[in-house]
Amino acid sequence: MEITERRRDYLLFGGIYAVLAAVLFLIVEFSDIPSSVRDGYWPYADAMVSGHVFPYTEDVWAYDKWSTWEYPPLAYLFILIPRLFSWSVSSYQAAFLAETFGFFLLGLWCSERMAVHYKVSRFGTMMFYSVLMLLMFEFLADRFDIIPAVLTMLAVVFVLEKKNGAAFLVLAVATLVKLYPAVLFPVLLIYLLSKGDRREALRGAVIYCGAGLLCLGAFFAMGSDPLSFMTYHTDRPLEIEAPIASLPEFLDMLGLTDAWVGFEYGSDNLYGDMADLLGDIMLPLMAVVLLMLYAHYFYWSAMGRRKVPAKVPMDSALVALLALMTFVLVSTVFSGQYVIWLIPLMILYTMQAHAEDDRDGRSINIITWFIAVEVLTQLNFLVNFGMRGEGEDLSNIGTIVLLVRNVAAVGIYLALTWELVKRDRFPERL
Repeated sequence: MEITERRRDYLLFGGIYAVLAAVLFLIVEFSDIPSSVRDGYWPYADAMVSGHVFPYTEDVWAYDKWSTWEYPPLAYLFILIPRLFSWSVSSYQAAFLAETFGFFLLGLWCSERMAVHYKVSRFGTMMFYSVLMLLMFEFLADRFDIIPAVLTMLAVVFVLEKKNGAAFLVLAVATLVKLYPAVLFPVLLIYLLSKGDRREALRGAVIYCGAGLLCLGAFFAMGSDPLSFMTYHTDRPLEIEAPIASLPEFLDMLGLTDAWVGFEYGSDNLYGDMADLLGDIMLPLMAVVLLMLYAHYFYWSAMGRRKVPAKVPMDSALVALLALMTFVLVSTVFSGQYVIWLIPLMILYTMQAHAEDDRDGRSINIITWFIAVEVLTQLNFLVNFGMRGEGEDLSNIGTIVLLVRNVAAVGIYLALTWELVKRDRFPERL
């Protein structure tokens, strides 16, 4: 078989992933390093196969305790699949790594399709995708978050190629794996309405909602409650990595308030009067901010008030990224793997900015800061999880690392928000 330039690119980037996966497997196999795949996913997968336990019907012994089913329904399909090809914990991890490898390759294909659409370097785009992904490698290989992230990227590709029905279907599947893609559903609807494609918007809504109801209905028919995972997450307290948690953490470090860490819901959480108050208001605040963002987008796009229709694609990319960042940052939880969710839309934003002749280099600045957030997230993982026990209070260094990471992430969010406002209200400043 002739090794073409295209195949060589896939071999290069896929080979890097495969080597890193092999190294991770050996490290976990011959050390006591905790693994979400081994400690968390394997027990659920084995319970479904060996114990014939249907999801959401009974608790499972995972993470050294009786654990509930905390993810959306289709997450457990992708947790189950590697178990069908394995017979032990080690073989399950190998099969799971193969599954994430497959999705990494699918993401490479998506990046290639985006390069074709925007008429930019295919190799450069694939390298851009690979760098952003591989900087978060252990979160790719020891979590399943790469699956909904790449499915979201696939939905973006389908939108770019005007395959809107497929885009809504894939977005529905992604939502049923991890809830966050749901915030992109209104953005896609408004995008189609802004182009006058009312029939496509209606058809897409039917596909998205129909797929969700069909999946949920199947689980209800089997005697389980697939929506129980939502209660699990809405009841969670303020997690130590959430951006707003940095405020009481920093004030506690200065001795200006009282805050302490406890382990619950599978995460380290912050407690205290200020932490409890902030934790209670974050989810309602997130809903309000999202509604304001959608209303802004609808007003300036779908209502026909825009004087420059050519601006719609860039604004849509901005709003999609801002909607997802709102879900991540205006929240009670910001686990390290959540950064992976942002990568597909960061790539879309950068590509669209390039298509609009990004003279001031704004997208380069955003990506530079995003890479800094990735690096700081890894540093946070080392300091606050690798060097600290569950439920232990944060060190001063750990507090500062989290504060800097969160300030950088919020800074990106505010910069993107200002860019959207400028584009809509002050087009002469562009």
